Amino acid sequence: MIGVFKCLSACSLGVGTNLSIKMKKLKILITTALLFHLGLIQAQNFNYGLLAGYVCANAHVIKNNEYATRLFYPMHSFNANGFIEYRFPGAWGIAAEPGFIRKGGIVDGDNHFLGRFDLQLNYLQLPIIANLYFTDRFYIIFGPELAYLINKDGNLPSLPDTYTPFEKEAYKMFTPFEDDTFEISGMIGVNYNIIRKIDIGLRYSHGLTRFSATSWINHRYPVGHGTMGYSNVYNQYLQFIVRYKIKPD
Repeated sequence: MIGVFKCLSACSLGVGTNLSIKMKKLKILITTALLFHLGLIQAQNFNYGLLAGYVCANAHVIKNNEYATRLFYPMHSFNANGFIEYRFPGAWGIAAEPGFIRKGGIVDGDNHFLGRFDLQLNYLQLPIIANLYFTDRFYIIFGPELAYLINKDGNLPSLPDTYTPFEKEAYKMFTPFEDDTFEISGMIGVNYNIIRKIDIGLRYSHGLTRFSATSWINHRYPVGHGTMGYSNVYNQYLQFIVRYKIKPD
């Protein structure tokens, strides 16, 4: 009789152990399936691709005296970027757009170089923007733009040979660009998805930090004594972009 009970007990123990192992395997299988499904859902919310655009750059000078005349005029330029974005459930998304852009403007009017020239400032940029979707096709974007100046030297013409060394030193138009190579800007714009893989957009960006400062000279005073102060100079631009989604949602 005792042997029978031992046999039944052993059988029960074996069945329980097997059942426990099967339950663990089932839990692992369910967990793996859920994680895989979640990964598919999140992957479907990620997009990445390329964007390029036409840029109308026109630096902004904050003037501080009555003698100041208009200094910058619009300059045609361009940008080329990649992007990766994620759309959260609902109306919000986020995107990063590393790439290249040329900022600056046409310098004309009363300047120390006695002529007209393009101030071409080349930047590596990283806009980090929020997307607010009103429909699946139309959304607005806004956020900070980080940028680093990569041509801090050689982007200004030489002063006229008629200037003496003292005059050239006194008539330096901009503070050194290497003092302000890192830039933070604010960006806002609208995007529209025209077909599945292509968006178009219009954006405006303005520097929150300066890229230089310019001196104001009163030429009625002797050289070296006519500087009336400095004004900060900020990048700003209007941009039309086309985005191509390599991996569309």
